[in-house]
Amino acid sequence: MSQDLSDVPPRLKRDIGLLPLFMVSAGSVIGSGWLLGTLNASEAAGPAALISWIIGVILLIGVALIYAELGSTYPISGSTARFTWIHAGTLGGFFAGTYSYLQAMAVAPIEVEATLSYVDAKVWHGLVNSTTGLLTGKGLAVAIGMMFLFTALNLFGIKWMARTNSIAMVWKILVPFMTVILLMAKAFHTSNFTAVGGFMPFGIKGVFIAIPLGIVFALEGFEQAAQLAGEARNPKRDVPIAVVGSMLLGAALYILLQLCFTGALNPATLAHGTWKNPFGTPGHFGPYYTLAESVGLGWLGVILIIDAIVSPAGTGLVYVSAASRLSYSLGKTRFLPPVFSSIDRRGVPWFSIIFGGAFGCVLFLPFGSWSTLVGAITAASSFMYSFAPVAAVSLRKSDPDRVRPYRAPILNIIAPFSFVVSGFIIYWSGTANDLKIDAAVVFFLVLYLIARRVDPNQEPLDFRAGAFAIPWIIGLTLFSIFGGSYVGGISSGPGNTGSAGGYATFLGAKLGVHLPFWWDLGAIAVFSLLVFYFAVNSRLGSERVLAHAEEAAADAHSEDLDLGVGHAAA
Repeated sequence: MSQDLSDVPPRLKRDIGLLPLFMVSAGSVIGSGWLLGTLNASEAAGPAALISWIIGVILLIGVALIYAELGSTYPISGSTARFTWIHAGTLGGFFAGTYSYLQAMAVAPIEVEATLSYVDAKVWHGLVNSTTGLLTGKGLAVAIGMMFLFTALNLFGIKWMARTNSIAMVWKILVPFMTVILLMAKAFHTSNFTAVGGFMPFGIKGVFIAIPLGIVFALEGFEQAAQLAGEARNPKRDVPIAVVGSMLLGAALYILLQLCFTGALNPATLAHGTWKNPFGTPGHFGPYYTLAESVGLGWLGVILIIDAIVSPAGTGLVYVSAASRLSYSLGKTRFLPPVFSSIDRRGVPWFSIIFGGAFGCVLFLPFGSWSTLVGAITAASSFMYSFAPVAAVSLRKSDPDRVRPYRAPILNIIAPFSFVVSGFIIYWSGTANDLKIDAAVVFFLVLYLIARRVDPNQEPLDFRAGAFAIPWIIGLTLFSIFGGSYVGGISSGPGNTGSAGGYATFLGAKLGVHLPFWWDLGAIAVFSLLVFYFAVNSRLGSERVLAHAEEAAADAHSEDLDLGVGHAAA
């Protein structure tokens, strides 16, 4: 007897093949970060920014390998909000989901701001206030229009979004690689790597400060294939390839871009300036556009203006999709009202998409410029990434018999290392950014606790399994306040503390607490390892973990894809 299809509720569709899935992750990695990140890194570290990028890649590659395992083993849409819920229950799942949603929600508006900042200087003036970096009324109208376009394309379905992104990705990959080749062939001055204070003019601190100054933001996004795994045709094979492949592509590109940027600067101009102003002029229109014009490649500058629209817009399109899958997943676990998990006849979470587009427009209000928003989102992203290593180890222990199509190598080393790395990046992000993210999480926590009081269908709070998140968040905030080395955050740069830095220094002086450089990193490493092993050892029991895993499998429509328990691959 055939099933009456009219009784089958709408569901997410498995419409994404390997190439579109790879392009989704790669499209998230290659966005406004390539247009602006290298200049910001150079201003913080000088020529040693090249080391900052290499360190950033090393720090994040472990996280990418972990997401490759988790995403192929538990292919669920909005998965970064679900991995922790499976092994740590509701409290841990709330914190992981909130950080994931905060970072994903903010990226599309950040990319739009990057586009308008570029366009304002040369094509369409009056979009951005040149003093504050904030959008003008006209700029705000254009930004909202772009968010409306991203939202509409996502409402057509995941296949439309993936196809649109794949077309844009051909351009997004070709232009930066072409820029590197042309600029290095036209002008490459090795003397720049030792000019104006030597290779490391701001010392090792500058190298570390540069990492959250757009580097982490530029490299992140590889996890988007895992976010959309619930709509992949063959997630067991395709998710690991897309996650790790996009990370390696982005790593190669950004290291070449930093090498190109440093070598292509005019040595005469640089000699009379500083790394705080490597072009020697009060203002400039984007690092690579300025370089292209300075070496006589004006036509390349025109292409870069077009790319300033295409690259960030493509990334913004992907992140509207990613944010909607996260809120869909949060609705499934009742962290958000059930309407967020509503699916329409096209197989898309329509309410989550519309809400994400509308809420993203709120971030265009006076919350800061591109670099200011990047600092806060880097902290949120690093908190999100920190939950993945705990999930990978915990799920191997509590759900050992599930088939793992891809297994991250030497996980017992990579996982705690990646957790420590996340703590470092949160610390380097600075006091002001950490406090902003803390305030946002507290706000959502209050809303969640209220929702638990009025919703009788909520799961138990699972305090013991998820409690590790509380000392993790509070501890890193205290380190950022009293550590002293990076208290100013990314907005202040080397040698400055900024207003947040002054506040932290005042508290440290009052209480006589001030960890010197290197001692602070050692203390954070020890603290991180303690929290990591506490989190793994306090995980839910195997019975609860298996129940959560099977519930997640049901959400992922296991009738389309076998997510059942089997014998793990050797």
